[in-house]
Amino acid sequence: MADQPALHLLLPANRAPDGYAERLALALEAQGQKILWEALPGDYPRLDPSAVLAADIALSRLPDGARVLVDGGALPGLAAALAMDSRRLGLVALVERLLWLEPGLTEEEAAARRHLEQGALALMRAVAVPDAATARAVAELGLAPEAAILLPPDAAAAARLGGLWGA
Repeated sequence: MADQPALHLLLPANRAPDGYAERLALALEAQGQKILWEALPGDYPRLDPSAVLAADIALSRLPDGARVLVDGGALPGLAAALAMDSRRLGLVALVERLLWLEPGLTEEEAAARRHLEQGALALMRAVAVPDAATARAVAELGLAPEAAILLPPDAAAAARLGGLWGA
């Protein structure tokens, strides 16, 4: 993996350090894959306009053709920019759980998050998920069932992740 181009990982700065995206990235690094970590500022998933702007800028600065892993928790901040950048970047979402299904949301908050996640995930080359339940939840958003790829956060899955870009 050392001869492959670096992977860019976009994730919220306020995420727990042991999340799905982090564990997959560490497994990739252990196999020699260079990961460029980009922590996005803001109180994810509830964001103010400055956090959305920071996420837009981070995405726009990535070079054309970059291979990008997007932590599912970062989707609310990146949703607006993804439509503009999805054709020039190789985007793969790492979704531990769908944000719109979190308990305690009002009906309006859940609907807004569902809309954002549905649109953002539709722009991804693939959506990596840790389990079958999350894969089903992604498919229920209207994505093709094959869009969700079951990848537990371990070394074997990390090796498969590189193949999502044809490498």
